[in-house]
Amino acid sequence: MKNQRGAALVEFAVVLPLLIILLFGIIEASWAFAQQNDVRHGTREAARLAATNYGDVTAVAQEACARMDLVYAHATPKVTLTPKSADGTLGGLAQVEVEAGLTTLTGLLDGVFGGIDLHSVIEFRLEQPYEGEADWWNGGAGGAFTCT
Repeated sequence: MKNQRGAALVEFAVVLPLLIILLFGIIEASWAFAQQNDVRHGTREAARLAATNYGDVTAVAQEACARMDLVYAHATPKVTLTPKSADGTLGGLAQVEVEAGLTTLTGLLDGVFGGIDLHSVIEFRLEQPYEGEADWWNGGAGGAFTCT
């Protein structure tokens, strides 16, 4: 029995780093999932705003950025509006894309989670306006905006 004194301490010292990495891995993966959901939410919001002719690219993107709580607080998302059909009239097809870099919460696993880009794309139909082209359509050019 005296030969086994401290064996539990040695075993704990060997297992503890693995448990810490597992715990922080779960935390970082959850944080990454929350940020990806936030990017998807921002994309949905931008598509909804653009479909109802909320304004030009800057107005739509600024409002979408304001609605992305997690990502916009830690990164600078980029919102891109692209027309898919020839004109901006009712029923015209368009796409909105939001990109942002993943930020880690603890920094412990930057080697695993660092450098990942979050990305979401949605295609939608223009619901407004009934005449002319949408404010953000920009003569068929669309546009991009980086949140600041």
